[in-house]
Amino acid sequence: MSKLVAAAALTAGAFGALGGTAEAAEPPSAIGVTKGFATTYSSPSNQTGAVHHLPANTPVTTMCFREGQVLNGNPLWFIVNVDGQSGYIHRDLIAVPEGSVGHC
Repeated sequence: MSKLVAAAALTAGAFGALGGTAEAAEPPSAIGVTKGFATTYSSPSNQTGAVHHLPANTPVTTMCFREGQVLNGNPLWFIVNVDGQSGYIHRDLIAVPEGSVGHC
């Protein structure tokens, strides 16, 4: 019986490797909230095009963070998704649960 289970597992693994219907895991995301009026940008810098203008306490899907323009001594910018469109928001302007998203 255990040989049959092992063979089935091998077959399933081979099927997945050949393009079966298995889906890739989604990267973790969290809900962040803007601390005040906030603008999201097309890159991690406030010198690029504005993507969104968000009022205080707006919930946004937060994907990950990366380094960018240093503002107030902090280089971290979060990639957020609002209504299906992504933008960058500086760390000072968003509250994100500690450790909920990782580096991009």
